[in-house]
Amino acid sequence: MTDVAVRPAEHTPEPVDRVGARPDREHRIFRGALVLIIAAAVVVRFIARQPLWLDEAQSVAIARLPLSGAAPTMWDGLLQDGSPPLYYILLHLWISVFGEGTASVRGMSAVINLGSAVPVFYLGRRLVGDRGAKVAVVLYLTSPFALYFGTETRMYSLIVLLTALGGLALERVLRVPSVKNMVLLAVASGCLALTHYWCLYLLVTVGAWLVGLVVVRPRVAAARAARRGRAGRSGAHSRGGRRPAAPAPADASEQPTAAPELLADAAGGARRAVPTWHPRGPLAGIIGIIAGGLVFAPWLPNFRSQLAHTGTPWGEPASFAAVSHAYGQWAGGPTTLGRLLLFLITGLVAAGIAGRPLGGRFVLLDLKGLEPGRTLFLLATGTLIVAVAAGKLVGNAWADRYTATAFVPFLLVVGLGATMLADRRVFHSVVAVAALVGVIAGTSDVRRERSQAGEAADVLTRLSRPGDILLVCPDQLGPGLARTVPSWLKVYVVPTYAAPDRVDWVDYEERNESANGVAIAQRAIAEAGTNTVFMAGSGAYRTYEELCTQVRATLQTQRPVADEVMEQGLPARVYENYALLRFRAS
Repeated sequence: MTDVAVRPAEHTPEPVDRVGARPDREHRIFRGALVLIIAAAVVVRFIARQPLWLDEAQSVAIARLPLSGAAPTMWDGLLQDGSPPLYYILLHLWISVFGEGTASVRGMSAVINLGSAVPVFYLGRRLVGDRGAKVAVVLYLTSPFALYFGTETRMYSLIVLLTALGGLALERVLRVPSVKNMVLLAVASGCLALTHYWCLYLLVTVGAWLVGLVVVRPRVAAARAARRGRAGRSGAHSRGGRRPAAPAPADASEQPTAAPELLADAAGGARRAVPTWHPRGPLAGIIGIIAGGLVFAPWLPNFRSQLAHTGTPWGEPASFAAVSHAYGQWAGGPTTLGRLLLFLITGLVAAGIAGRPLGGRFVLLDLKGLEPGRTLFLLATGTLIVAVAAGKLVGNAWADRYTATAFVPFLLVVGLGATMLADRRVFHSVVAVAALVGVIAGTSDVRRERSQAGEAADVLTRLSRPGDILLVCPDQLGPGLARTVPSWLKVYVVPTYAAPDRVDWVDYEERNESANGVAIAQRAIAEAGTNTVFMAGSGAYRTYEELCTQVRATLQTQRPVADEVMEQGLPARVYENYALLRFRAS
C-alpha cells in the first residue's frame, strides 16, 4: 500500500489550548500585565518636557493669535503656514483655558490621543470582532508611533481620532444608508480635510474603493455567476442529464467587508467577520464623502491660496519606497527595539491579511487574502501610494508623521492578525511582548531631545547682555528659540529680519533665493554697535545652502573675534540641531 501525504489544510490539528477558554491563573497574570503596561503607556504620554521644536512652537504661535481684530489674526497665520484650521481652533480654545506652557499644550495631544482608543475599539468591534478590537486598542495605546504623537503639539492625534470616527460613520452608512448616517459621514470627512490636507488622500482612496464596489464588483460577481452556471450545465450534460450539485458557497474572502456577522473558522478557533451590507450602502458612502465638501467649502478660497503660495519647500517628494518605510514607523518606530518589534508586527499583519487558524500553533496563509484584513490593508496602503503619487505630481515632500492618516486600518489588521493565534499561550505571549516592547521603544523615542532651544537658552542667558543681537539662520529654528531665549535679547530671522516666533512659508523658496546675506549681516552689525552678535545656524536646511554661509562669512570678516559657544548636536540625539556662534566687537 502506498502512503499518500496529506496537506496540512486537510488534516487540521485540534486547538489544544484555544484562546477564549475559561480564565485561569495564566490568563489573570496576562490581564494584570497588560493593565500595568497600559498604565505605563498612559503616563509616558505626559512626561515630555523638552523644549518645543519648529512645528510644535509654530502651532502654538499661530493658535494663540486672536480670531478677529487687527492683523495678524489666526487666519493670517494659517495662510502663511499652509495648514487647515480645525486643530488650531481647538488649540486656541485649549490655550485660553490651560495656557501655552510646554506641558499644557502637549497635554491636549495626550488627551486626544487617549480618547481615540474609544472609537478605535468600537470600529474594530464592527470590523474585526471584539477580541481583535481589544488587541488593536492595546497595541494602539502601546504603539511607539502613537506614543510619540501623543506627546507632540501637532494635529496627528486628532487625525487618528477623526479617522476612527469617520470609519464608524462609513460602516454605519454601508449597513444603514440613511440620511442621518450620511450626514455623520459628511461631517467626519469634512473635519478630516479641515485637520490636515493629507487626509484628502485617505478620502480619495476610500472613495475610489467605494466606486469600485458600485461599478466593478457587480460585474465581477455576475461574470463569476455566469461561469458557475456554464460549469453546472456542462457537468449535468456530462452526467447524462442528472441535476448538477449545488454550487459551493462563496469563500469568505469574496464577501463585502463591513458589518460583523461572525462565522467560526473550520478549526473552531478565531473568527473572521463576514459582512452584510445594504445594496445601496457603497453609493450612500460616496455621497456622504462628497457631501463632506460642503463642510470644507468655507475654507476653500484659503486652500487655493495656500496651494499656490505655500507647500513643503523644506523637502523633496518621496519615492514609493517611502510606503514600506511607513510600515516600519507604524510597527515600531526608529529605535533599535522598535525595529525589532517590526518583525513581530509584520507576522501579525500577514496573519491579519491572509491567515486562517488551523488550531494549536498553526496558521494557514491564503495568498489570495481574506476579508476584512485584505481590504483594510488595501485602504492603508492605497492611501500611502496616492500620497506619494500626488507628491510627485505637485512637488510636496513626505514626512512619516503625515502617515497618521492611514494608521487606523493598519492597526485593525494587526489586531485581527493576533486573533488568528488559536493557542492561548502563543496569543498571550505575542500580545504581551508587543505591548511591552512598544512602550519601552516609545518611551525612548519620547524622551529624545527635539530641539537644542533649551541648551541655547542656557548659553545665551549666561553670555548675552541687553542690546545683544541673535541672528537665526534658517528661520525654521526661530519658533523654538523664541520660547526659550532671554527677553533682553533682540532676535531676528534670516532673511526677513523679522520676529522669530513664526515661519512665513509664502513663496518661501523664491524669497530665500533672492535674499542678500551680506546685507542682513551688515544690518545686524550696525544695530548691535558695540554689543555682541550671536548666530544660531545650521547648514543642513534646503533653500539655505548658501545663504547662512554668506551671513556667517560676513560676520566673521567684519568681526574676527569669534568663537563657537554651543556645538551642533548629533541628529541621533537631538532632532532640531544647530550651532551657536558669538561675534564680539573688537
